[in-house]
Amino acid sequence: QQAEPDIEPEPSGYLQPIASKILMKILYGARMARYDLLRAVAHLASCVTKWTAQCDKDLHRLVSYIKTTVNYRQISWVGDRLEDLSLRVYADADFAGCVRTQRSTSGAVVFMVGPTTRFLLSASSKRQTAVSHSTPEAEIVAGAYALRSELVPQMTLVDQLLGNPVMAEVSEDNEAMVKIMKSGQSATLR
Repeated sequence: QQAEPDIEPEPSGYLQPIASKILMKILYGARMARYDLLRAVAHLASCVTKWTAQCDKDLHRLVSYIKTTVNYRQISWVGDRLEDLSLRVYADADFAGCVRTQRSTSGAVVFMVGPTTRFLLSASSKRQTAVSHSTPEAEIVAGAYALRSELVPQMTLVDQLLGNPVMAEVSEDNEAMVKIMKSGQSATLR
């Protein structure tokens, strides 16, 4: 028998001692006004305990992106009466987006909408807990996450604030997922 060669672990990244501090500062700003940064921060945060030189490069790229897009602004507008407003959630997923685990990422945003109203209430990006076997499956998981974790809590809050029930709408961009949701069944997704 031949002995297996020892595999050298990848060396730690230079920024490992301060990576958590940097990511927390970026996360604070991302949660308040820059939802486009959430996925990148979440990915890097999952690497804090095994920080590598590649993570240093990824963090540098993220900080460079923030520096070059510092003038980006989140703009919302409201121009309708309360009874004309409704909620709309947009759900989306990538398929096997994490190179390391092959898990998909769910994304969701909730807007207050009306004829002349578009007001962003919340947004989230979260890695799915299981590996999906198809794009529609990943989209179904993302849709369920958007409904359960984003839309229903917002509906409860808005119902209390406005004093009457508010209508809600779910928007999805994957045709196969929409057909499965409308029919309630799928031969391939038992």
